[in-house]
Amino acid sequence: MSGYDKLAPVYDRLAVFFVGKQIQQAQLKWLSYLSDRKKLLILGGGTGWMLPAVFQINPNLVIHYVDASAKMIAQAQANAQSPLIQFIKGTEADIPDKDYDAVLTHFYLDLFSDDQLPDLITKIKMKLTNNAIWLVTDFETHTVLQRIKIRMMYSFFRMMTGLKTPALPLWHNALTKASCITLKSYSTHRKFIRSVVFLVKKS
Repeated sequence: MSGYDKLAPVYDRLAVFFVGKQIQQAQLKWLSYLSDRKKLLILGGGTGWMLPAVFQINPNLVIHYVDASAKMIAQAQANAQSPLIQFIKGTEADIPDKDYDAVLTHFYLDLFSDDQLPDLITKIKMKLTNNAIWLVTDFETHTVLQRIKIRMMYSFFRMMTGLKTPALPLWHNALTKASCITLKSYSTHRKFIRSVVFLVKKS
């Protein structure tokens, strides 16, 4: 993911530039649900700016941190040096264990198309315990301006990283269809960003 390597030094500032500080506020919204968890999987964690907040809530939480960009991982390591974190360069195909009772995918599901999401969600669920907590924060569009912003962002990341996803998927619908139950939901101004706590049921 050489494109994300190039963006790593400015990634967080770019996010605030595109959307504003609400993007970080949404990601922090439901971290309290990790307070009683034992093992957390983070997919596409980026620079790891929120790791100190995670450990403040649960200092004993074991974390497997998976990201495809080596430079993003390097920044995440600098943001939270802890023996409880294992950093893994890779994707959902490189998740090492099958006993996570929590998973966090902030702005990760939007890298996949509607056709790809069901298989992705199935792969992730296979790595989770029953009644695991799944924290998701991502974009939704409800206005013309929001749709224009999303098209601009996808165009930018397509140019910079080679992203192939053509449009924002209906990620909440996909998770609901996969027997993930919404426990809490929060939306930012004009519902551009939604942060959700899902309870994962494994049939």
